[in-house]
Amino acid sequence: MLGASPVAWLCGDSHVENFGSFRGDNGLVYFDVNDFDEAVLGPVLWDVGRLAVSVLLAAARFGLPPAERQALAQDLLAAYASALATGKPYQLERATARGVVRQLLKAVAQRRQRELLANRARRRGGWHLLSAKAPNLRPLPLIEHQAVLESLEAWRQAQSHPPCGPLLDVAGRIAGVGSLGVRRYAVLAESLHPGKLPRLLDLKEAPATAPAAYCPVPQPTWATEAMRVVAVQVRLQAVPPALLQPLVLAEQPYVLRELQPVADKLNFTNFTHGVASFRAAVPTFGCLLAWAHLRAAAHQGAAGPDELMAFGQAASDWLPGVLHFATAAKAEVREDFHSFRLACRAGQLPTAP
Repeated sequence: MLGASPVAWLCGDSHVENFGSFRGDNGLVYFDVNDFDEAVLGPVLWDVGRLAVSVLLAAARFGLPPAERQALAQDLLAAYASALATGKPYQLERATARGVVRQLLKAVAQRRQRELLANRARRRGGWHLLSAKAPNLRPLPLIEHQAVLESLEAWRQAQSHPPCGPLLDVAGRIAGVGSLGVRRYAVLAESLHPGKLPRLLDLKEAPATAPAAYCPVPQPTWATEAMRVVAVQVRLQAVPPALLQPLVLAEQPYVLRELQPVADKLNFTNFTHGVASFRAAVPTFGCLLAWAHLRAAAHQGAAGPDELMAFGQAASDWLPGVLHFATAAKAEVREDFHSFRLACRAGQLPTAP
């Protein structure tokens, strides 16, 4: 059912915790879709259905009754359809945000680089990362440490306009859930501006996107998977974050971006934000996803804006089907998670060395 919808450039993994704040390359702080590892060209309802499932799962985690969960999913789908029908991709920043999103953008605007570096780096005998102490960093074997540092420094020096100053240190970085097992590094680099605090960068390997194998339409050919991730992110976001770029190290594609003190998300999994905030944010997620799809309209095989607008205006034809899918998929996800948890407890899954 979800395949019977216009083709669009998709986030590929749209769920409530893949929206967040970041500073764009124009210096302003935005709230938008912010994960594009699984970006793909496919039916637009794949993204919409995935997001609806996550809303139902989050609503269940809050303990909401089934009727209220369904109502929230309907609110999400209605907001998406309404935003798509206008054909106009808006953007969400502090001046235009409301409710909990505005509160988040207001709070992160006060954060500074020193806070980001605290407990991650130390200036003693020269700046270096606290890889043995920081909770999401890990020391690297000496050979790997030197190889990554030297390869990245060689790449930096080869740029006509280097994005940062000389590299100072590197450590393994542990972040996300789906990204576990993918090579990822935190990199400390000098600022381009003398006297400024060093910059902290994220270097993440870019494997092939999982949904591509199931897409009913041919995918464009990319020189590297990192180029796919960056190109689609630039299309879908209102303004891309500073320093975002693809690169190749040791014949492997990586995405380089800056770790920012303003980067954050609305945390509903651990109840940092309450159920009232969740209810208020759900329509915002729908609007942001619609605006992202509209921005990438007519790019490399994607449907044009007129087709997307018409699809949004015909929501009554597809909204009940998506809601039915999301309800069934939510139950299946919970069963899969239960099986996974039992397998973990029984020691049936391989462990990392």
